[in-house]
Amino acid sequence: MKYKEIKIQDKTIRGFLHEGTGHDIVCIIHGFMGNKADHHFMLRTFGDDICQEGFSVYRFDFLGSGDSDGSFFEEESIKSQIEQCQYIVRQFQKENYKVHLFAFSLGGVIASHVAKKMNVESLFLLSPAGNFDEILFQMTRDSMDESNLEVNGFKINPKLMEESKNFEYFSGIDRYQGPIKIVQGTKDQYVTMESLDNYKKAYTGAEVILIPDADHCFSRISYTESVRKEVHDFYGRIKNLASKE
Repeated sequence: MKYKEIKIQDKTIRGFLHEGTGHDIVCIIHGFMGNKADHHFMLRTFGDDICQEGFSVYRFDFLGSGDSDGSFFEEESIKSQIEQCQYIVRQFQKENYKVHLFAFSLGGVIASHVAKKMNVESLFLLSPAGNFDEILFQMTRDSMDESNLEVNGFKINPKLMEESKNFEYFSGIDRYQGPIKIVQGTKDQYVTMESLDNYKKAYTGAEVILIPDADHCFSRISYTESVRKEVHDFYGRIKNLASKE
C-alpha cells in the first residue's frame, strides 16, 4: 500500500493505493462525514479484502474530508463529489485501468450517478443512502437554528441542506447495466427500506443482501465479517469471469 495524490485544479485529493495484479482497480468511496478508513476502519479492511481477490484499490478522501484539501463546510456537496469521483475514474482509465466502484452510504449515491455516465465495470453499494435528505434532516434537527447547523462536530452548510432536498437520487441510475451488489443491514437506523426498494427497482439485476440485525455502519464484528464474506464473493466472481474472457 502506498500514498497517492490526485490533483484536481488547484487542490489535492489524498489517498492510499493497494496494488494488486492486473489492470482492474476498485475506487472506494466513503460516506458523509467519513474518510478513506471510515467507521472502525472498515473501508481499510474491505480494501485489503478486495486486493486479496487480485484487484488494485484506491481509497481516498473527498475534498474537505480526511487528509484532502479544503474545509468540510465549504467542500461538502453531492454534485462536487460526483465530479471529483468522475475525475478520479478518468485518471485511472488514462492509465489503462478498468475501474470498479465500491461505495458506502452517501458514497453509494455518488457511485450510482458516476456509473450512469461513465464506463464502470462493477458496483458494490454498501448501505447506499438514497434518502440522504431525510438523514441530514434527522441529524440536524437538534441544532439551535438553521444558520448554525452541526452534526458530531461538523458544521453543516445550509447550501448542502438545500442540495440534499432537491437532488434526484434515483434519476437515470438505471442506465448502469453492469454487475452490482447491494448490502444493507436490517436495522439500519438511517437508510430506510423504501430507499433500498428504490435501488432494487432501478437495478433489477442487482444481487441484494440483507445482513440480519446489522446497523448502518455494521458496528459489530459479526456484521463486518458478514460484509467481508459478500465482498470476497462478489469480487472473486468478477475476477473469475474476467479470467474466462
